[in-house]
Amino acid sequence: MIAIGLASSQIHALTAAILIGGGLSLAVVAVLQGKRNRQRSLAALLDDTLGQAPVPVEVASEAPPRNETSALTMRLGDAFGRFDSRGILEQKLERADIPLRAGEYLVLVVGGTIMFAVAATIICGSPIVGVLLAVLVAVVAWKLPERRAKKRSKVLQAQLPDALSLMAASVEGGQTFQRAIDMYRHDARPPLSTELDRVMAEVVLGTELVVALENMADRCDVSDLTWAVEAVRIQQSTGGRLGPILHTLANFMRMRQEVRREVQTLSAEGRMSGYVLFAIPLFLAAAIEVTDPMYLKPMMHGAGLIVLIGTAGLMVLGYAIVRKMVNIKI
Repeated sequence: MIAIGLASSQIHALTAAILIGGGLSLAVVAVLQGKRNRQRSLAALLDDTLGQAPVPVEVASEAPPRNETSALTMRLGDAFGRFDSRGILEQKLERADIPLRAGEYLVLVVGGTIMFAVAATIICGSPIVGVLLAVLVAVVAWKLPERRAKKRSKVLQAQLPDALSLMAASVEGGQTFQRAIDMYRHDARPPLSTELDRVMAEVVLGTELVVALENMADRCDVSDLTWAVEAVRIQQSTGGRLGPILHTLANFMRMRQEVRREVQTLSAEGRMSGYVLFAIPLFLAAAIEVTDPMYLKPMMHGAGLIVLIGTAGLMVLGYAIVRKMVNIKI
């Protein structure tokens, strides 16, 4: 009977964790879907230069949503968004092209962390595993936008040389630079097409082309793009032929990409070594805790806890040193 009661309580706790975490996540996803639909409608209106498309009231209105779930999610998002007072997470999300505010993203992370931590504690029967999994989820959630932003920047960086070459050909053929961008964005692939769509939307709303391109360079955080925008600004200020400048920039970017690929190949072994050395102790600790929960009990208090904290600090320091050694920027 006691075993049945314990199993029943574990099932109830697991169900509560799934409901809490899943409920928060679904609420944020529902609000996100509504915002994405509104953004698509606004983008369609901006592309309609003849003004023939119907304008839904809910798209043009800035009133808050009346749905109780959406309103509650917005309040939670605003409350959690105060933790990002410096806007660091907001900037990462924008560069990663994740259509979430900082508060909404934190609500998703907190809900998922609670759900996975409680589930791991119940399944493994050890709170240490739950804490380790919660820390792992938090670290992954913090690093995910940064890694996605870097991956997106690399893809955009690879697209720039061909884009500049085609734009240079259009300019040399008699088109204006703005018209060349407008023509190319319809045939380009994401993420460059998405960024160029946003540039042209800003131009339609009254922003100067160079200023819109500078905003794009700030969002993407790509040095090659920053140089290209600066070259366009200087050309428009001093005059001259823009086509040869764009061709020169495209060739220079291709050379830099070749050097980057060579450096990445030579430093791949060092990066993999850092990942393996950092992951081995974590996997060993989790395996020992699952197979023999009493083995690590002495490490949870007194001198053992101090040694454990010191070991974790040395692991982080060693990983940071290895990453610094192999992270060569070109």
